[in-house]
Amino acid sequence: MHNPPSTALEAVWETMMETTHAADAALDRLGLTLATAYALWAIDPGEDPPTMGVMAQRLRCAASSLTFISDRLVKLDYVTRTEDPTNRRYRVLALTDSGRSARREVIEALTAASPVSRLSESDQRALVRLLSKALAG
Repeated sequence: MHNPPSTALEAVWETMMETTHAADAALDRLGLTLATAYALWAIDPGEDPPTMGVMAQRLRCAASSLTFISDRLVKLDYVTRTEDPTNRRYRVLALTDSGRSARREVIEALTAASPVSRLSESDQRALVRLLSKALAG
């Protein structure tokens, strides 16, 4: 057993580590790695399909890494990669029906696996406010 975190950064790190470890089985069942799960999560079905450039920004990764990740999602039939209908120079990633379902499962699995889910709704809202404040700089 680890000692309790002594800094906020350690607490965030340990929360992420516990979340991802506890969600491993669900991700494995879907054929996903953590990187591919995050990519699936980053495609909002309520928005137009994002370009590869937008996805690279969302995931904070290089284009070559995103190509590898998106190839895996295409092979799993979770996304399609096609020309952007508004600009043929770009490629977009769109969720398939099975991708929408897998995305829901990923979000549910990570949410259930997170130690944050053990906090009250009020504490979760407070945590969101504090982390949002930190992210806003």
